[in-house]
Amino acid sequence: MQKKKRKRQKFFLIKKWDDWFIFILGVVFIVLGILAIFNSLYHKNNMQIFWMCYISLLIIGFGLLRKNAWLIASQLSILAIPLIVWDIDFIHWIIFQSPLFGIADYFFISPGFSLGKFISLQHLVTVPLGLFSIYLIKLKKKDYWKFSMAQIVVVFLVVYFFTSPSDNINCVFDSCVNFVGNFYYQFTWFLSFFSLIIITSFIMNQFKWLFE
Repeated sequence: MQKKKRKRQKFFLIKKWDDWFIFILGVVFIVLGILAIFNSLYHKNNMQIFWMCYISLLIIGFGLLRKNAWLIASQLSILAIPLIVWDIDFIHWIIFQSPLFGIADYFFISPGFSLGKFISLQHLVTVPLGLFSIYLIKLKKKDYWKFSMAQIVVVFLVVYFFTSPSDNINCVFDSCVNFVGNFYYQFTWFLSFFSLIIITSFIMNQFKWLFE
């Protein structure tokens, strides 16, 4: 009986740790999302609040607080590959002091350290923390990619019709990387994002440890 009681206590402590970790991480993601929006408004870059990363920070945070792994997975299927590319470019800058893809240049070219740069550092941890969170919460369904695609369409339409091409939010007007041209660019944008979502969700669905 004593042994069973100890096992129950140990299980309870583990579950308690999971709950606290998920809750604190959810708060952190939401705070980062709010800070990102505040920073954009403070610097009068109002349209930057529509950056996909900022939107996803809030959605991931909400998913964590609700313990909704499906919602978290929907954001990772959008962000995972672009963030990994950003991380590679970032690490290349640190090692070689030169750009690789040209998407992390702003972090190193602009002087000083700012709130914006601090928020950008979430690119390095969003994918691993997101996957770990899904592992703790567990996925029940594999159709989260539907929400991802719907979100992509809505964000594109809002950004394309209500923001300035000079801001190029979410790279909807011109390519943000130096290896993608601008020929039939909007078609390429949709094709690229839909392909990334399909590829990422397919890979994630192979990770049995993410599911109940």
